Amino acid sequence: MWCFVDESWHNGPSEKIGVLAAVIGPRKQFELLSRAMYAIRRKYYGEDHARDLRRELVGSSLFSNSSFRYSARGYSKNLTVAREVIEWTRGREIRLVGITVYGAERPPLLAPAPKRLSRPFRELCVRVLAAIPERAKALLVFDQRLGAQEAISIAVCNYLAGIRGQGKMIPHPCVGVSNVWPGLQLAGIAAHVLGRYATGDARFDRWYRLITPLQVDGLDHQQNHIYGLMRLQWEGGEKYVARRLRAKK
Repeated sequence: MWCFVDESWHNGPSEKIGVLAAVIGPRKQFELLSRAMYAIRRKYYGEDHARDLRRELVGSSLFSNSSFRYSARGYSKNLTVAREVIEWTRGREIRLVGITVYGAERPPLLAPAPKRLSRPFRELCVRVLAAIPERAKALLVFDQRLGAQEAISIAVCNYLAGIRGQGKMIPHPCVGVSNVWPGLQLAGIAAHVLGRYATGDARFDRWYRLITPLQVDGLDHQQNHIYGLMRLQWEGGEKYVARRLRAKK
């Protein structure tokens, strides 16, 4: 199985928001996703765009302000592309994990030190493990912009070595180039939707509802029932608390 991880950053009305998103599924599903994305790009942007591996589907472009303005006038090509990509995942074996983190300043998402994962990344790993069937193994693939370097790789290895069920995730993360990895593009689209929804942008309520059915629904390594989408409040240092509401009252 593959697990593609991306991040997204946004400024809310009074908070900074960071999102870690992962999409998990069998290799075959992501091969089918690659074909589907090619067909969708060819349909709406033309053959040259679809064949050009230097180009990709990016959340910030698909969901740009101009895309919503065109939609308000009757039709947005970019939003139509985003909808078809998301709707393609219905009934598939691809699942979503999304950890949304709020802070007065830009919250840390990865590893504070080589021997420790941050709580957002630990929560992501727990939910990824819950999505992996017994006797299956998954490989983490980070987007190259995620900052997947020595510290995060060591922290992932150390963390997985200490929890039950760690054998389901290969403890050696890889780095991918998003324009040739459709799974990273899908993770990026989901991360952008989660981040914009967290800012309170009402335009993303519909898109949040579209991706919510993809979330993991299963048991963690301690047999607790968990879902794939989670909110955390960063209170400074390494202190995080669970957060129920997406916006402050």
